[in-house]
Amino acid sequence: MENAVDALKIAFAVFVFVLAITVTFSVISQAKSTADNVLYYSDETNFYNNLASKEKNRIVSITDVISTLYRYRDELISVTLKLDGEEYIFNSGSETVIKDNGEIDTNNPKLNSEEDKDKNLKNFINKVLLKKYGGIERGTTFKEEFGEAPYSGIYDIGTDGSEITLSSGDKKVYITYYPYLEE
Repeated sequence: MENAVDALKIAFAVFVFVLAITVTFSVISQAKSTADNVLYYSDETNFYNNLASKEKNRIVSITDVISTLYRYRDELISVTLKLDGEEYIFNSGSETVIKDNGEIDTNNPKLNSEEDKDKNLKNFINKVLLKKYGGIERGTTFKEEFGEAPYSGIYDIGTDGSEITLSSGDKKVYITYYPYLEE
């Protein structure tokens, strides 16, 4: 009988221990969530509207274009370059494929691996962008236009044009570059 009582004491102690760990992790998770919300709302840069920025259609150098191209896979960015009547799109999953000679591959091949995407991006930068626009030292500039669109989530638009977020989601940035010729 004493063994049964000791076994019940041990079982109760294990139950209390598991309950304490569960409550601890729940409290830590809630504290982290609260801290994230407080930090988000205390940082005023989260509320900047890029579309209302004074730099809506800014003029950028070729180095800015190249750095944006290297970021399109890591961030929710779609980059389009309109050069000499051709449109080059770099959007995760729907890239314009550039051959080794700098021409657009019209056979609609898919870029499946990261190495293929890296090679395609390098082909575009070296065989098209730098070749046609003379490289960084030439000082070629581009006009940048961008906009944001909801990528996921559920939104409702009111009759007055206001947007209500029913389920928050991400926004994707669409950037278009044109060669800029100073007038």
